Amino acid sequence: MGGRRSDPEDSGSGIYRWALVVALAAMVNVAYGAIFYSFSVLLGEGAAAAEFSRTTLSAALGMAVVVSGLLALLVGTVCDVAGPRRVFLAGAALGCCGLALFSRATADWQVIAVWALLIGPAMACTFYEPAYVAVDQWFEGPKGKALGVLTLVAGLSVAIFLPLTQWLVERGGWRNATLTLGLVMAAVIWTLALLVVRDRPRKEARMPRIDLKRTYGAMLAGLRHTNRAFWLICAAYTLGFTGTFAMLFHQVAYLQDLGFPAGQVAAAIGLTGLISLPGRFLFPALLDHIRPRPLVAAIFAILAASGLILVGAQEWWRVYLYVGLYGLVFGSVLPTRAAVMSHYFSGALYGRLMGLQATILALATAGGPFLAGLLRDATGTYTIPWLGAAALLLLAVPVILAVPQPARD
Repeated sequence: MGGRRSDPEDSGSGIYRWALVVALAAMVNVAYGAIFYSFSVLLGEGAAAAEFSRTTLSAALGMAVVVSGLLALLVGTVCDVAGPRRVFLAGAALGCCGLALFSRATADWQVIAVWALLIGPAMACTFYEPAYVAVDQWFEGPKGKALGVLTLVAGLSVAIFLPLTQWLVERGGWRNATLTLGLVMAAVIWTLALLVVRDRPRKEARMPRIDLKRTYGAMLAGLRHTNRAFWLICAAYTLGFTGTFAMLFHQVAYLQDLGFPAGQVAAAIGLTGLISLPGRFLFPALLDHIRPRPLVAAIFAILAASGLILVGAQEWWRVYLYVGLYGLVFGSVLPTRAAVMSHYFSGALYGRLMGLQATILALATAGGPFLAGLLRDATGTYTIPWLGAAALLLLAVPVILAVPQPARD
């Protein structure tokens, strides 16, 4: 799906490649923290939720996720033909402006407009997708270790930005905190993008300059090169994402419905982030040595099993078994997806195909929690949506195993 490049100036040193991975991880870490993880603090008492309804704030975040997904194909195309450097620069500028305007919003429509028009595009430009393309362009052969390091370091964002945002809110209020986060995002990403990130698009995809007509044509080229393997991978991860994110966003509420105390539930679920850290590196690194389908199938199966363990639970040991199993593999879902796609589609079209897939998966990411909440309200219990999430994860297992091996294997 795209040949190897031959320019000698593009060979790059091993030291630079790993420096690039660390820089990419730092940029994604800050972007996720400033935009995504800070949001849970802003939903709390004494923050943005004191001035805007949680419905408005949740709708704004949902709109941003959808817009980010819709722009993923365009972002992937630009990364393919020109490299990700200018994508990160544009995303940091949009994110900083968006957070600055959000910090001064006084009406519901302003909040939703800022998140949809500025912060959503910023998410598309500064979250994992452009970083995955950069890794694919700079690393020949297996890329699991690089993707693992990227996701491990970026995954520390929640541990950094949740307490940082809370501290900023307590010191200066949510508006000043949000403005500060926007400035931090711009400063870190612009500095690293300008000083560390070098573009390396493949020769057969490279454009000397970007114009609307040629970029549109390049996007269509990506659509024309989808095949059975691509759509089966999309189907498997759509099922997997729908089930995984339904569990992620409703696990605290489900445990409270089961009668577990809220404070102890929060402490137990908080352990999943810590437990997920080794898996963020180890599972994608394993894909450097084994074929991806069985490992991804095992990840989906373990997620399903963890969910089934929790159904009707009344004992704490079942809660902690769920936390252990879910946390073990949850952090590996994103990097293994990038590694699987690189295994099949590394090359000049990688960014476009990743972007097309991200558009589809954005609907699963938003749709899973929405459907789970809908079923909970309709049935008065979490049993049916929780079983449904586990069933979707189990269905993902035979779908990923049905993906044909690439010809080179």
